[in-house]
Amino acid sequence: MIDSLDEFLVGVTLGIRFRANFSIEDQLGRITDTILYPKSSFFNPSVFPLVKGGTNKQTLLNNNTQDYMLIDNSNIILDLNLGDDLTFSKADQRTIFDKFNLQIIKGILKDFSIREFRRIGYVRNYIIDSKDFADTFVKRTIGENLDGVNDIDLRFSKKIPILESLAKKDVNDYDNSIFNIIKLSNKDEIFVSLDYQRFFDPFLPDFSQINLDSFIETAHNFNNKTLITWLNRNYVETVNE
Repeated sequence: MIDSLDEFLVGVTLGIRFRANFSIEDQLGRITDTILYPKSSFFNPSVFPLVKGGTNKQTLLNNNTQDYMLIDNSNIILDLNLGDDLTFSKADQRTIFDKFNLQIIKGILKDFSIREFRRIGYVRNYIIDSKDFADTFVKRTIGENLDGVNDIDLRFSKKIPILESLAKKDVNDYDNSIFNIIKLSNKDEIFVSLDYQRFFDPFLPDFSQINLDSFIETAHNFNNKTLITWLNRNYVETVNE
């Protein structure tokens, strides 16, 4: 029985998508400087020592940890791996969320007049290192009649109505959760990720209306209830059968 997924957590991703803003392409250098170089910056060159340019995008990188922050004309995405021997550990999660809220949402989005937000997303990545669990996942997913399958990539989504939106005229906001479970043939472990997204319909006009703390709490509750329940009922509780 899995009581908490936190012990299996290996990474988190935060992302914001906004209406395509082509003026951002001309300001990518300034945005990058504003993220990296202020004395108070949390996402500074010790976190991202490299900057990689691309077509209409900039990527702040750390090749040692594979952490990155992507900025283009419609997205800002922060992707961090968590571990005791990496830049960030699981104990740093609250600080990461607070600094993203302060430096990116209330900083970059405000300072560069980025508006009209389509969605916000939060991904939690887990690795469950258990041969019994991996074997059971294959057996329960594939069934008994197809031998030799050891490599699975299972992906599905679930749309979740937001009660507050149902009560508002012409507001069709909703949450969407994307489950991804991967078993590689050469590993006795399962990779699990849950991408929890909130879509704004119509677009959210201003950065000040993004409530990151509330959204993170909703996503955590979904991970700690729905995801755990689904894993336990379909796989964990059958390990010892």
